[in-house]
Amino acid sequence: MGIILFQLVVLTKVIMTIKLYVVARYQLEREPPSAERESKLESLRVIIFVVISFLTLWCPSFVNIIIKYVTGGGLVFRNEATNPFAILARFSAVCTPSVYLWGSPVLRSATVRTVWGRVCPKCSRRRSEDLGVES
Repeated sequence: MGIILFQLVVLTKVIMTIKLYVVARYQLEREPPSAERESKLESLRVIIFVVISFLTLWCPSFVNIIIKYVTGGGLVFRNEATNPFAILARFSAVCTPSVYLWGSPVLRSATVRTVWGRVCPKCSRRRSEDLGVES
């Protein structure tokens, strides 16, 4: 029952993300052309890419779980290490933050300042200067 509830929560979040996309897209179409508008459009594209990659990586596992509970069939694996669906789902945890860092220069520079600033202060200052970001 908990797994089915989890799948309903995920489905609800996907529907809410699609609604967010439609509303944000409508608002952006009303704005005059500018650099800020293009930045917002790019952020919107990154969000949609993250949702699509999430669904692509989790969908096989969801389908297998639904088949298991509805028909009693589905694929069964010895453990999580041999389950390709679980491996895809775990890859989602790596993929999502990577895409956000790749698609957002502001997030990337904040990460350089905060994370690398603590690990290697000299590297952080040099990297911030390369990015044109003030410390």
